[in-house]
Amino acid sequence: MYLGLDFLVDGAGRPRLIEANVGLPGGAEEYDRTHRVRLGTPSGVFDRIEALSLRTHGRPFRDYIASLPFLSGLKALKLWMDGCGPFPEDCHPALRLEDKWVQYQVLSYVVPMPETAVFDPSMPAEASRFLETHRRVVLKRRLGRGGRDLKVISRPEELPAAAPGPYGVLLQEHVDSRVDGYAFSLRSVAFAGEWICLYANLAPRPPSNHGVLAYVAEGDGPRLSAASFDAVRFDDRSWEAAIWFGRDEPAYLRHNLYEDWVATAAVLLPGPLLREVRELSVRVERLYDGLDPGALPKAWFETHPGGR
Repeated sequence: MYLGLDFLVDGAGRPRLIEANVGLPGGAEEYDRTHRVRLGTPSGVFDRIEALSLRTHGRPFRDYIASLPFLSGLKALKLWMDGCGPFPEDCHPALRLEDKWVQYQVLSYVVPMPETAVFDPSMPAEASRFLETHRRVVLKRRLGRGGRDLKVISRPEELPAAAPGPYGVLLQEHVDSRVDGYAFSLRSVAFAGEWICLYANLAPRPPSNHGVLAYVAEGDGPRLSAASFDAVRFDDRSWEAAIWFGRDEPAYLRHNLYEDWVATAAVLLPGPLLREVRELSVRVERLYDGLDPGALPKAWFETHPGGR
């Protein structure tokens, strides 16, 4: 299964998985852009993915993606999560993996993740105990993308009192993932039992996915290769967009599908940390590839259909 995996790095320098994205998540195009800016050459990542698809699935990568039985429902679900379309009619059980609580139940036993709990405004004592334990927590959607509605909370009075709405809400242990003053995260891509690539997101404040991209290299970090840096702008249709949408793409996603700013500096990370991210990425990809979607815990949209 083709996955884009998002990691934070905790204060002990260990990676913590926060999300696994299925279908055709971004990652390869962004990595290639960081490679071009930092090293001055194309990365070759697209040819590698194509070769892997032919070897393991016996078909071109575009055809492999088109063959996914949950593809049409996944596209519709992502538009719905963005508030830009109706809930999908084709609700394949694999769509349960878009629910971050389902992900946590499946993955937290096999990879390190921030402690997570379902948030229920009608049970404030439970939320207060979770906050007291971790002192600082993240309030986030069970079903959502791009950091929509994400909040960092440190006091009980900041917890919302309203119902969770159509997307559900989670509380998650806050991981202060930083490099030289920037909030940062890692996007790792795995496919067909192999690790593919990795890049970093940098931002002045959380969430980190609304900043600049950076090449990741082994070094004596975590640190940036330079205290200050320039950023190079890209405005070209991404490889993922061409495969995922063909000739028809939602206008509101243009920024996501075309535009990137890439730092001229690299993020330097210790070798053991990089190796662990690669190993965890392949472990999750292999686990996901062997899952029976019908046996997964039910998603928020199944247990709370009235919220739609």
